[in-house]
Amino acid sequence: MPLHLLGKKSWNVYNADNIARVRRDEAQAKAREEEDERVMQEVDAERRIKILRGERPPTPPPAPSPLSSEPGVRSDRKSTSDAGGFRKRRRVAGEDDTDRDIRYAREDAAQAVAKREELILASRKADSAQAPILDEAGHINLFPATSAKMEKNHEAEAEAARKKRSYEDQYTMRFSNAAGFKETIDRKPWYSSAEQNATAPGPMPEKDVWGNEDPRRKERTQARMSANDPLMAIKRGVRQLKTTEQERKRWNDEKRREIENLKAEETRQSRRRRRRSPSVDSLNGFKLDAPDGEREKDRRSSDRHHRRRRDQSRDRSYHRPHHYSSHRSQRHRHDERSEAPRRVKHSEAKNQP
Repeated sequence: MPLHLLGKKSWNVYNADNIARVRRDEAQAKAREEEDERVMQEVDAERRIKILRGERPPTPPPAPSPLSSEPGVRSDRKSTSDAGGFRKRRRVAGEDDTDRDIRYAREDAAQAVAKREELILASRKADSAQAPILDEAGHINLFPATSAKMEKNHEAEAEAARKKRSYEDQYTMRFSNAAGFKETIDRKPWYSSAEQNATAPGPMPEKDVWGNEDPRRKERTQARMSANDPLMAIKRGVRQLKTTEQERKRWNDEKRREIENLKAEETRQSRRRRRRSPSVDSLNGFKLDAPDGEREKDRRSSDRHHRRRRDQSRDRSYHRPHHYSSHRSQRHRHDERSEAPRRVKHSEAKNQP
């Protein structure tokens, strides 16, 4: 029979006592972490408030030791951070409780005075390190410069500006000197004077450089000046543009007239062809069952009829208007005579079996 000894061992991780101990340790560790996080948040909030108020931020406290935070556990070894901390005060040999209390009060007062002096000195240093809100002119500046600008020598700056301006006056034209360079205000410009000091230019010489007579020199000079004048070039361009537009317009008119003439000629030709050609809708007694001789005879008579009608229409245009009725009656009689044999032939064809 096997022996179940594993559950009896104290180091077995699956024992109920060991499981409870692990859970208890995890809960204590979580509680310590939450407490440390809360303390750190409070210290950080206090430090930020001090900074916003312009005071010296407090020194952050040292991180708590995990051994000293556990209850019932003492550390015999002191860390270097705890060396300067608060120590428990003990009674000096030979003194009673009253002397001890008086000594404690004196030590507390001296420590408070030293702390106050330290805070005052720190606040003075902070005020001197921070930039003032008011500038030299007394204006409020919420974002002052971190470092004060170096003071400049105004006389040296003015001398340098004067030298720079005198040097620029050699090649620069300013609006203040438009009437003349370095002229006084009370002096009037040359164009406001009524006196005509300037002499009119003399006539252009009509001789060349060798002294020979050159009567066309003035014309050449005027032509050269006109050729070099931008305004004359612009006028020439405008004239050329107008001439080009007029030529284009004339060319378009000619083309349009030619097209209209061609259309009119084509219309006349088509009308003449329609008058000369036989009518398409007229069958002129055409029969499908008629013999070839009769068909040829009918075609000839139809051609003669159309030629006669065409000749009559031409002659009608040359006769006087009072002959119109007589021509109409003659044409009607001619049509009746030409239609009589066709009617007889048509009736005979119907009577044939």
